[in-house]
Amino acid sequence: MSPAPLENVIAAFHEIERVRPSGQPQGKIPPVARFAVTLTFLVTLVSFDKYDFPGVLGMTIYPLALTLAEKVPVARGLRQLRHALLLVALLGIANPFFDRAVAVRIGTVAISGGWLSFAVLFLKGVLALLAGWSLLRLTGVDGMARAFASLRFPPAFGFSILLMHRYLVILAKETMRMRDAYTLRSGTSGSALKPSAWGPFAGLLLLRSIDRSNRVKDAMDLLGYSGAYRLPRPADESTAAGWIYFVLWAGCFAAIRYCNPMLAIGKLTLEILK
Repeated sequence: MSPAPLENVIAAFHEIERVRPSGQPQGKIPPVARFAVTLTFLVTLVSFDKYDFPGVLGMTIYPLALTLAEKVPVARGLRQLRHALLLVALLGIANPFFDRAVAVRIGTVAISGGWLSFAVLFLKGVLALLAGWSLLRLTGVDGMARAFASLRFPPAFGFSILLMHRYLVILAKETMRMRDAYTLRSGTSGSALKPSAWGPFAGLLLLRSIDRSNRVKDAMDLLGYSGAYRLPRPADESTAAGWIYFVLWAGCFAAIRYCNPMLAIGKLTLEILK
């Protein structure tokens, strides 16, 4: 159990909290509108055929727009999501070996269906991860909880998300403290736990987590928590802006899905180059 993964977890959760001030233009868009647009984006993304690379490529307009118009650091998101991207690549790496039939020819270059489906799958994974990361980046966990409340989700659902976000960082820090204590007591030079200590370590961490959760519950009871969940709505949020934001993006995704402009651009480019 090396220190790097735990530190990366803590850094990732702190990164989510770096949401822009609400006085900037994107603060006018309610979180529920951003959530609906992201959900529409994901549904549209998975609806493309496994060989439809031009169609999926057209969906890159969404993260590009977030980068240019709303200053979302997509490049930083790709760096932080690199381990998830590796998993996405591993999911489709076998495709080129099983599907060797030629699916498309670009000039004299023949591309098999396996490589084409692998490229489509990988691009879908990249775009899906960036969409989710950008949503959290723009709304924050509090904004996501308000979005769920606006959609009439049970109050405990949004409150559970807030608690999970708050205390996963505490859990990671507690794990680091226990690891350091284990290293100091064992007198070993490395920070990795021996396999014989994994069970006691996990059991002690579980007991500490239960004890902390009991303290949190007692504090909530003393503060008069009754199960209701409300978060204040910022004054600059606009319902009309949210509807316009959703309708424009939904229309854009529908146009990309059914008109496939990237395919038309590709055909026109090939005609010009002939």
